[in-house]
Amino acid sequence: MITARRSRLTQYAVLGVVALSILLLPDLIGLFNQPVDEAWASVEQAGVIRFAINPTYMPFDGLGSHGDFFGIDVDIAHEIARRLGKRAEFVSAGYDSLYDVLRVGQADATISALPIDPGKFGLWAYSDPYFEAGQVMISRLPKSLRSTPQRSGVGETSEVSLAVEYGSDADAAARHLARRRAGVAIKYTQSAADALKAVDNGWVDAAIVDGVSAQQLLPEYPALQIIERVTSDPYAIALWGESTQLRAAINAKLAEMKQDGTLQRIVEEWMRK
Repeated sequence: MITARRSRLTQYAVLGVVALSILLLPDLIGLFNQPVDEAWASVEQAGVIRFAINPTYMPFDGLGSHGDFFGIDVDIAHEIARRLGKRAEFVSAGYDSLYDVLRVGQADATISALPIDPGKFGLWAYSDPYFEAGQVMISRLPKSLRSTPQRSGVGETSEVSLAVEYGSDADAAARHLARRRAGVAIKYTQSAADALKAVDNGWVDAAIVDGVSAQQLLPEYPALQIIERVTSDPYAIALWGESTQLRAAINAKLAEMKQDGTLQRIVEEWMRK
């Protein structure tokens, strides 16, 4: 009698294990089918992160006469690698090859003032943004183009003059803004610097320039300030889509650098040069 009872208990236990295994089978299959992060495995083994870079766009990416790389991106890459206990190396690539080198394993990540391209999602991935290069509006006062009343002979208008470099992305942004906001009068200049000079001299109410020009030029005009972000164009580090562990590690260190001010310090140092 006792033996039969034990036999039934054993059968129940076996059936329970089988049922549990069936329930967990999809999760187990998913676990074993997860793509291997080969880039992270290579980084861990070699102690080196290979960054692809196109050294033709200062102050982000430059190349010295002795083959030395320098710029904002280079300093950020070195700092990320240092915080991960690794060493950064750089692979020079043409701009059109900055993604392909990740596909073939010639580099682990790409850092080269690279805008996030939603069309690349899937095969490739991006880190969290580390710089915002979108168009910004700059003026003397923290005022909005939505409310700048001026007296006319008939009544009140809200016309505001806006300086932009002709043919630039700022020009396109200003045209789009003028279609959405009444009373925007666009004034053209030869450069972003001339647009800010027009604001500083009081010739126009505001200017639109890209984020890079704003960072470089605003120190020359202490009376001016950014009053509005018009468009967004974030720069980020690109990785092969399966490099999930490397992406997580890079994002963790970028977050630290933002928190402790290191990222902003690197950007400001190079923008002043």
